[in-house]
Amino acid sequence: MGLISLVANIASTVGGSISSQFKDQYLEFFTCDALGQNVLAKKGANKITKGNNKGSVDVITNGSKIAVPEGVACILVNNGEVVEFTTKAGMYEFNASTAPSCLSDSHFLTNLKATVADTWDRMRAGGEVMQQQRVYFINMQEIRDQKFGTATPLPYPDPEYRNIYIRLNGSFSFKIEDPVTFFKNVCSNLTDELTVADLMGTPASPKQPREEFMDHMTEVLNLCGSQDKILFSTLPAEKSKLRKHMQDVLDEDWLRGRGMVVAEVALGIPTPDDKSRQRIEQVDQAKMFGSDPNALAAQAILGQTEAMNTAAGNANGAVNGFMGMGMVGGMGGMNNMSNSAFQFMGQQQAAQQQAQAAAPVAPAAPAAGGWTCACGTTNTGKFCGNCGQPQPAPAPAGWTCSCGTTNTGKFCSNCGQPQPAGEWTCSCGTKNTGKFCSNCGKPQA
Repeated sequence: MGLISLVANIASTVGGSISSQFKDQYLEFFTCDALGQNVLAKKGANKITKGNNKGSVDVITNGSKIAVPEGVACILVNNGEVVEFTTKAGMYEFNASTAPSCLSDSHFLTNLKATVADTWDRMRAGGEVMQQQRVYFINMQEIRDQKFGTATPLPYPDPEYRNIYIRLNGSFSFKIEDPVTFFKNVCSNLTDELTVADLMGTPASPKQPREEFMDHMTEVLNLCGSQDKILFSTLPAEKSKLRKHMQDVLDEDWLRGRGMVVAEVALGIPTPDDKSRQRIEQVDQAKMFGSDPNALAAQAILGQTEAMNTAAGNANGAVNGFMGMGMVGGMGGMNNMSNSAFQFMGQQQAAQQQAQAAAPVAPAAPAAGGWTCACGTTNTGKFCGNCGQPQPAPAPAGWTCSCGTTNTGKFCSNCGQPQPAGEWTCSCGTKNTGKFCSNCGKPQA
């Protein structure tokens, strides 16, 4: 029984070896679609969907075609070893003696001998294919919009404000410069594809390369501040220096270990923490006062005014408040105001005097007439200084009717006649009291 089983197995192996060899005789065609911004590496697949080419997936028939698109590197792996690669777009032909085909070229008999030898090798391995050929495509484009942000403020040696702490956010891009190093150290023997997220992670859940970028950010900031003397507020405008420093501190490790380099770095507006912001405001204020004595004098006067207002509102009395101000002045507080402040006040006083001298003198207002209250007190204000009663309203002017009655209204209280119109002079020179001139008859203008 064992002999019969062995004979049957040998027969099946021979048949399977010959069958697989014939299937692998057909030529194949490999290429890849656009890898875009998400895929870094992808295993090539046979693009021929018609015909009878259904051979082994890990066997590339000698003479098969490979189309390499723009922005993509092609890597050929034969039995686990990188045997060829190219970064130039175009059509290429696979040529490897380990995968012979009678259809590879016009040398049929030579190819047939190699094919029979390969079939014998498969028979000795029980019908299994004892070789592997693969095509890989590596994305050579710039991978953009890799977001980053600092979880905690980073130290920055600002040339103006000294050591401050700032928060940063922005984005960077990277490229694969050495596809063979990238393939060997990052994604060798890839079964399908490697995405950007597989390599870099996300800002919320970063993987090692992204963490390495953030770890080197502190070193880059130190170079920008101490070496290049860049103000923290102008960092977003210094992209070229940021990129250069990041490449200097990171590219050597990335290029040697992964075949990658940093392409661009873009920053948002840096944000100082609260303590750093207070220091920045203090330094800016000191710079303003140092360069502008008038600003310093104005600030000193404003401080005095606020102190006086505070003293006036002192719960223990304004006198105690001003006494406190005097004590401070005695100890060199208020009286030690800078010469610039005194100079500023002198300039302001002189300007006011000049303006007053140049302005026309307005006539003095006539003194208000006095009045006598019912209590007998003579006053000039609107209320009596003795009893507080208001000044009585003046009596309205009266007029005398033709019947002899004195009235204050518009009609006579005795006979009902209306109050006569006031006297007016006509253009002819006649004085009248009616609505028409008694001389020429013209109406009152």
